[in-house]
Amino acid sequence: MLHTTKEKTASAMATALADAGNREIVTVCALYGDLGHTGPALVAADTAQPRIEYEARWGQVAELTGQPLPWWPSQLRRPEVIRLWEPGAPAVIAAVPTDDRERTLRRAAENPAFSKTARTALTAMADAIRNGRVENVASEIKIFSDHSDRLQTKLVIAARHDDTAHPIDVEDDEDVLEAGWREIVASTQPDAVAAANLALGYRPELLPYGRFTDVRARAGNAADRWARRLTICDPTAGHATLAEGTDVDAFFIDPLTDMPVVRTKSDGDKSAKWLFYAPLSLPAGRGELASVVLDDTVWITTTDGQIHPAPCTSGEHLWWGDGWGDRPTEAAHVINQLLDDLAAPIGLDGHWSKAPAGLTRLLNKEHGHGSNLTRATLLHARMTPPDPHH
Repeated sequence: MLHTTKEKTASAMATALADAGNREIVTVCALYGDLGHTGPALVAADTAQPRIEYEARWGQVAELTGQPLPWWPSQLRRPEVIRLWEPGAPAVIAAVPTDDRERTLRRAAENPAFSKTARTALTAMADAIRNGRVENVASEIKIFSDHSDRLQTKLVIAARHDDTAHPIDVEDDEDVLEAGWREIVASTQPDAVAAANLALGYRPELLPYGRFTDVRARAGNAADRWARRLTICDPTAGHATLAEGTDVDAFFIDPLTDMPVVRTKSDGDKSAKWLFYAPLSLPAGRGELASVVLDDTVWITTTDGQIHPAPCTSGEHLWWGDGWGDRPTEAAHVINQLLDDLAAPIGLDGHWSKAPAGLTRLLNKEHGHGSNLTRATLLHARMTPPDPHH
């Protein structure tokens, strides 16, 4: 019996045994990962036909062994833990191992180049990940224990987690955490790059960035107008997260929003790209929204002559046109807020119900790339009452 959920392991082991001339083991079972009718689900392969996998039943295997079968939580399913258990013994108490994310963050938190605030932000994320891993083990044990008790399956929990230091008290002051991550993404430390990449996947809302965006660099388009004010600079951790896996031409900063920007090199017959994060808000004191330009993404022009990528949160995206039943309420909601206050911090919670129906209907049309919707057009659309037929 193999205590792993990797695919095709039953077949692989049965094949290896058959190739080695095995004459003792008839069937190899491996965990499938979820629950079956008589206990944890199993897949099996016979050494006589090792390439064929089929479903096996936990209860039948337990009957064949004449005793309840041991089960280990996924994070404690390690050889050194499994070897400590034997039939009839109590569950082994073992520490939940750290993962690469936690190690990366704790290593960065020890870097003296970072301020106390940045180190606090790094430690808080590491602690939250640690708490989550321990809680996942506890939840997994409860699910399989409850299932076993309810169906009276022959299952023994062979290992439990050491929870003597759990849960860790995690710093949760959002202002402190956001200040720390602003420093980290602006850093040139390699530790900052690794931490920023991790944070983008774990809690991107703590970073000072909105949605990742890429647009083609074409003469005369909205991005070209915007790029004229960009300032070339040395790369930071924020730039590194944008540039990962690309052939970079140059690094820039938007002096009005402090957003990092990367320009890629041309790729054969394809033009270069601008890679950037949407800002979370637009700078104050720059006049009013003058128009919206629809060109690869949504752009905002202002009465002081500037053009900006429209602000957007990290978890949403801005688009227009027929969405196959979905409607562009995100863009409509953002535009609605900016019409009243150009510098408003953008929130997109509940955009599907808060976006004005007239703006949503305007953006639901198939506007061509480069279309310019004036302030007058937007205000008129916003005032249009909902269509009673929709």
